[in-house]
This record gives sequence, structure tokens and C-alpha cells, in this order.
Amino acid sequence: MKAKTRGFGTVYLSLFFVFLYLPVLSVVLYSFNASRSTAQWTGWTLDWYRQLFSDRAIVEAFRVSIVVALLTALLSAVLGTFAAVISLWVTSRMKTAIQGMMILPLIVPEVALGVSLLFFFNAMRLPFGVLTLVLSHSLFCVPYVYIMVRLRLQEIDRSILESALDLGASTWQMVRTIILPLVAPSIVTAALLCLAMSLDDVIISTYMSGPRSTTLPVHVFSMMRVGVTPKVNALCTLILIGTFFIIGLSQLITNKRRFAK
Repeated sequence: MKAKTRGFGTVYLSLFFVFLYLPVLSVVLYSFNASRSTAQWTGWTLDWYRQLFSDRAIVEAFRVSIVVALLTALLSAVLGTFAAVISLWVTSRMKTAIQGMMILPLIVPEVALGVSLLFFFNAMRLPFGVLTLVLSHSLFCVPYVYIMVRLRLQEIDRSILESALDLGASTWQMVRTIILPLVAPSIVTAALLCLAMSLDDVIISTYMSGPRSTTLPVHVFSMMRVGVTPKVNALCTLILIGTFFIIGLSQLITNKRRFAK
């Protein structure tokens, strides 16, 4: 009976991963297709990748995406960590309020969130560009940092913190010398997650982009309106490689912390 169950599980998982990753593999494969048509394979080529690096619009969109993603990861790491550390000393009612505010951006549909931010920044007379992109991306990235850092803080023995205060350490000294070193791996992992999420966002970026601040996913979406070409496949392949690299680096840091315990 166990052998049959194990065999069924193996077949199910195999079919699941084939269904999940076959479209991704087809995108990567056809990015090397010599034909402009995605319905016919005519041979191998790297011309589409050469065209990507010579396309000024794509290079500029890539630059904007990297700048926005790095600033988003940095801002989200600071705000999320600050909120998580502050929640250690607030009342239970205030802690519940903080958790509710953090979860809210995760459950609100992105379209509704994008429209709300659009009206808000218009009312603030704030020009759409890198600043609005960073602020809007941070809005849905901060909760992930808060959750990951908060989970790590719950593993810290409170007696260690109380002993530091009893021995004369100030709150800032305790945070700087005890809390931050202990939660640093979680902060880095959360920041990498924010980096990947910012690079991948399309919906909110569509509302927040300015005339000279189009992100790479938005540019890809606009290119696909005229059809899927090998050039689009090549661009998506590079995005996939970057995303997998960030996720792999995040997993490496997480595993290193786990083995260190």
C-alpha cells in the first residue's frame, strides 16, 4: 500500500512540475529561435539577445527597474525592521493594530491599491516617477520584512534583552549590539525578497510609472501587445535568470543561518 502511495505521489509531483515549468522552458528555448515566428523552429541564434542590449528603451527600463528595486529593498528593510522591533515594547492592543496595518496591503487587490495610490499622489501633486514607484512598491514590501523579522524576534529569549537593560545598556545599545546582529540574516533575506518582488511588479508599476521611468516588466507588457516575439522571450529569460539568482541567494542565506544554529 505504501509503495502504491509513493508511486502515485511521484507521478503526481512529476506531472505537476512539468505543468508548472514547461511554459517557462518553452520561453527560454524559443528565445534562441532564429525565426521571428514562435510557431516554427528554424535553428539556434543569439541575435535576439544582441538586439536587447542595443535597444535603448530596454536598457533604460532595466536601469529604472534596478534603481527602484534597490531603493525599495533598502526602504522596506528599514521600515519593516523598525516596526518589528517597536512591536516588542508596545501594548497588545497596539501590536494588534500594527499587525492589521501590515496585513492590509497584502489582502487589498493590486488594482484597487494602484488606483488608490494614483489618486493619492495626484492629490499630493507628486510627479510620477522613481519616487512614486519606490513608495508604492515599499507599501506592499514592508509587510514581508515585518513578518520575517517579527518571526525571528519571537525566537530571541526575552531574558537576554532584560539582562542587557538591567546591566545599564540603553535601548539603542541593546538594539544595536543584540537585536540587529541576531535578526540580520532575516533582514537580508527579506530585502532580497523585496528586490525580487519589485523587479516583478507590473500592475502597480503601470499606475506609478512616469514618461521617463518605465520599469522593465511594464515595458515587456507593452511589447507583448503586438505579439510574442523571440525578443520578448529573450528578455523574459534574462528576467527569470535574475529572479532565480535572487531567490537562490535568499535560500543560501536562510540555509546558512539554519545550519549555524
